[in-house]
Amino acid sequence: MDLSALTLPQLYQLQKDLDREIVRRKETDKQDLLNELQNLAAAKGFSLNEVLGFDKKAGKKAAAPSTSKAQFRNPNDANQTWSGRGRKPQWALDWIAAGKSIDDLRI
Repeated sequence: MDLSALTLPQLYQLQKDLDREIVRRKETDKQDLLNELQNLAAAKGFSLNEVLGFDKKAGKKAAAPSTSKAQFRNPNDANQTWSGRGRKPQWALDWIAAGKSIDDLRI
């Protein structure tokens, strides 16, 4: 294809057409690959979700959320603790507002 014979508007149109065709072909190729993978997994007796580890029956448990150890304790109520992460609890803010050091609350 001799591009030098095309005008600038023709080149822009060609570029838009090429971009559109590339997107279309990528989607087609992706769908074809998905079908091939599903057929291959089925031939071996699996679903594609099982092979990729998305099957709920696999028995994997979700990791428990990480809990932080308490670093500070309210001297007026031993049940109230704070890990030092996130927003300071009101009792800690009140303690600091009273002119006391947060380090006094450290466990």
